[in-house]
Amino acid sequence: MKKHNTLLYNSTFVLALLSTGFLVYNMLATLIYKEQIFFERETISSVEIVILIGFGLIPLFDIVSILWVLSRLRQSEKVIPGDKPTLVLGALCLILLIGEKTMVDEIGREYLIGWEVLGEWIILYVFLTIQLIYNLVVLLKLFRVYNARFIEGKARLG
Repeated sequence: MKKHNTLLYNSTFVLALLSTGFLVYNMLATLIYKEQIFFERETISSVEIVILIGFGLIPLFDIVSILWVLSRLRQSEKVIPGDKPTLVLGALCLILLIGEKTMVDEIGREYLIGWEVLGEWIILYVFLTIQLIYNLVVLLKLFRVYNARFIEGKARLG
């Protein structure tokens, strides 16, 4: 059981770092390379491949992190403060992925038509910001668990 928890913790930690890094990159690259992303439809550029990888890591991170928080709730005799709201925020982020995909599609479609897309950009970045907040909350929880384990291990040795 301990080995399973360590694997889940480590997987969540690695995915949290990767997902957060790619999310920040995607938020910046989508704005910087919007012409290349939304107008040049013939080929897929390296920027678009990196963005695609980033958007693939986000749902994977959301699912693994929700499993990690659920395992913490199941193992603990007392409720750890903030775990239930973290679960709700994680579930919200999974649902918002549908909205993010829809907004990107709408931006691409409306750019080609020549329509104004400011509203879609705002909605997309609100959703991405909520995802970024969730990533940071989970990273903070992971660091707290690491520190608690480190202090506990040090107390056993000393």
